[in-house]
Amino acid sequence: PMPVLGGVSDGEIRMLQRARGPSAKTTLAWMWLNEFIAREHLAGSTGRVGPPIISRLFQFLSDGMTFYNHARKIMYTPFPFPHAQISAVFVLIVIVAVPFMMEQYSDGAVIGSLLTFATVVCLAGLHEVSRELENPFRNVPNDIPLCTLLAMFNESLITMCSGYHPDFYWHEDNYGGVGANELNKSKSVKELEDIVTDQAKEITELRELIEEKLLGNGRSDGLIEQKSA
Repeated sequence: PMPVLGGVSDGEIRMLQRARGPSAKTTLAWMWLNEFIAREHLAGSTGRVGPPIISRLFQFLSDGMTFYNHARKIMYTPFPFPHAQISAVFVLIVIVAVPFMMEQYSDGAVIGSLLTFATVVCLAGLHEVSRELENPFRNVPNDIPLCTLLAMFNESLITMCSGYHPDFYWHEDNYGGVGANELNKSKSVKELEDIVTDQAKEITELRELIEEKLLGNGRSDGLIEQKSA
């Protein structure tokens, strides 16, 4: 069995059973992941993460489906039938003909037997390799260990989500989310913040002065208009 973190719900099992074929099941799971990321991002669960970062998640999912389809093409696209049959027949001919050729080529029985064995094994091995390359996911010795790979992936996810860096972690008591062993912020950042704060104060004071002058001009204009009237 392939362990899934969080388990699989009954509704998901029913939907996967309705999907016909492994390709449909994979596409359905891929669509669920896309829908989940889009829904959580619209709900604000991703915080202030920018849209370019979110789009990278969709791109990685798309890359995974691309490589999955490449593997399907390798599996379901057969080797040319005439070429495969000719290769098989040629291997049978070599098995029968090479011993006679080596008997004429070499004088010793031992050397002839060794040369015959090496030649036949080489050609027959090439033929078997071509058969394996035609469908590399069929036989058990060459099958991809999906359960092992999934277990390694789950272990990486658990380790990655187990906590933040021990020296740099987010805590409400640490301003900016830096560790207690470190300063809250570097001097350069503090200096920049002081400059920005001073500039904000100056802008606020200028705004207040401008508003006072505008209000004063409005009042003086009103008094002049009343006196002239």
